[in-house]
Amino acid sequence: MSEFVREHIESGIQVLCLNRSNKKNAVTIDMYQTLCDALHKAELDDSIKVTLIHGEGLNFSSGNDINEFVQIAQNPEKMSSVMAFLQILSSYKKPLVAGVEGQAIGIGATLLLHCDMVLAARNSRFQFPFVQLGLVPEAASSHLLPLLVGHQKAFEKLILGEGFYGQEALDIGMVNHLCEPGEAFDLALLYANKIAALPVEAVTLSKDLLKYRAQDDVQMALMREGRIFKDRLRSQEARDAFMAFLSRGKS
Repeated sequence: MSEFVREHIESGIQVLCLNRSNKKNAVTIDMYQTLCDALHKAELDDSIKVTLIHGEGLNFSSGNDINEFVQIAQNPEKMSSVMAFLQILSSYKKPLVAGVEGQAIGIGATLLLHCDMVLAARNSRFQFPFVQLGLVPEAASSHLLPLLVGHQKAFEKLILGEGFYGQEALDIGMVNHLCEPGEAFDLALLYANKIAALPVEAVTLSKDLLKYRAQDDVQMALMREGRIFKDRLRSQEARDAFMAFLSRGKS
């Protein structure tokens, strides 16, 4: 287990904590691989009934580490860990619950579209900034978000890429319930325990019934986005956007 992803298993619940709070839990390539391995392991472990994902400290995740985007642009093979995580995330058979505090940006927002329940603080902030970075949506968000909110609202969120807060996320269906700041993990754990107390096979089969019709479309969206995303990482627009972003961080 990477130092930046902590795992704790208790009472049938696998808790995965993004543990890079000094970087607002920005996700590195190694973190993607660790999360991928943890989910694969949980699928094979009958003692794990539910997986809960949250972030250490004040934020869920500020998205991909931009410095590693630059590395991927120079070495596209590194994209394989990202795609492996997205594939297991999108096809994960067990219930997946998220507790969201603070920022949920980029992959921190798109991974929530694959969760079965999302509990978030009222002041949590969501954003899909891909186009602003010269990229395209990822994690099948170009497919899942329009299904959730319709084309016009999805266009606004994915293309303009402006941030929005907990109440709007609740209103558009990205979030199940809101809580006060600092309470998201406890609320997520409460619901994870409720799920874990139910008959395991019935829960797994019911999740499959809810998601099976969309699985082929989700996998196709993942592959198409992945190809275009990889190309965009090498584009001049993306390089310029990355450099501008990194320069802001140094100023």
